[in-house]
Amino acid sequence: MARKKKRYTGGASWLETYSDMVTLLLTFFIMLYAMSTIDSQKYAAIIEAFNKQMNPAAFHVQDTSTEAGSEEDKSPPETVADDDEANLDPLYVMLRQYIDENNLTDQVELQKSEEYVFIRFSDSVTFRGYSDILEMSGRAILDVLADGLTLVDEYIEEVIIAGHTAEVEYDKTDIDRSLSTDRANVVLRYLENKEVIHPSKYLAIGYGLYSPIADNSTPEGRAKNRRVEIYISRKGYPVSYTKIIQDTINKEDIKTENVDYQQTTIID
Repeated sequence: MARKKKRYTGGASWLETYSDMVTLLLTFFIMLYAMSTIDSQKYAAIIEAFNKQMNPAAFHVQDTSTEAGSEEDKSPPETVADDDEANLDPLYVMLRQYIDENNLTDQVELQKSEEYVFIRFSDSVTFRGYSDILEMSGRAILDVLADGLTLVDEYIEEVIIAGHTAEVEYDKTDIDRSLSTDRANVVLRYLENKEVIHPSKYLAIGYGLYSPIADNSTPEGRAKNRRVEIYISRKGYPVSYTKIIQDTINKEDIKTENVDYQQTTIID
């Protein structure tokens, strides 16, 4: 009688499948761990490389982390981001080009620093005599200024407009303070009507004749003193005068003290 052949059913094959699954799970967890501890600098470099390939004009991805070390080695974040280096430059370049092309270097002074753009208009450009009516030459350059403000709106903290007059010995009208304030407000309203930046960023000041830059005893000096100045501050640098005033007014802890007044009768 022939012997029956033994059948091998592969009873242990499930162990091989189980071990493969465990190996895959282990590999998966190792990958997750590696991704969670990826070097931030290398990761930023990878992202930057992809951005350059897909969009050459993409912003630079900056790593704000510091190398491993003590807490004392970690520097606090800066108030203004590094990619804001060119913030007010478009405004300055636009104004400089207009001034040079129209030969206004003697009538319009333009300065720029890291914190501000400063413009000084002579009386011949903006207003004439005792008038607060804006000249056409003033309107033209303010139009250019408005276009520049549009480009740098997000970087602007405040636009301060200051009016100045000159002291004249024989003048007894005593209108200098109001005239300087009116002129500053005329310039403010002209720019505000352009609707290029939020109205809350504008501030007008009238100095009258009390902030001269030249000698009032000469016609040339008085001509220099009659001027309008615009100070455009960069966000995050100078303190906003408007914000100081608003914070002071809106303080809830301001208490009014009751003061007793006594009436005193004076007998001659």
